[in-house]
Amino acid sequence: MPIINFPQKPDKEPPFFSEIKEDGYHIYNLKNAKEPNYYPSELPQYPGVALKDLKEDEVITIRVFFGIGKGKKMRVDGGYVDLRVEFVDEDRVVGAIITELPEELALSTGESIEVFEEEILYKVEQE
Repeated sequence: MPIINFPQKPDKEPPFFSEIKEDGYHIYNLKNAKEPNYYPSELPQYPGVALKDLKEDEVITIRVFFGIGKGKKMRVDGGYVDLRVEFVDEDRVVGAIITELPEELALSTGESIEVFEEEILYKVEQE
């Protein structure tokens, strides 16, 4: 995905930009993807994964958009991040980031984060 520059006018920003400005990142959401112009149009369709199909120690994949830079020069870049499932609840998963991430990003390798069913794109099949 190409790097996206923040629009100069806040009213022209895609909705997820405000979350990036506040938290430093945004996790792609399958429900939001159905809304027109919520995400860049070049993103593919993802199959998603049901929470009932997940167990501890399995690996799942999410897509994360990160804010790069500060102020008016801030841009958005993103990519896939793998998590090792630590805990599955009725409506969420807690997973540890296993993807190597650069230090300047808002999330880091080894950090545990909470994700919801509509944010999980794939389950990595174990051999």
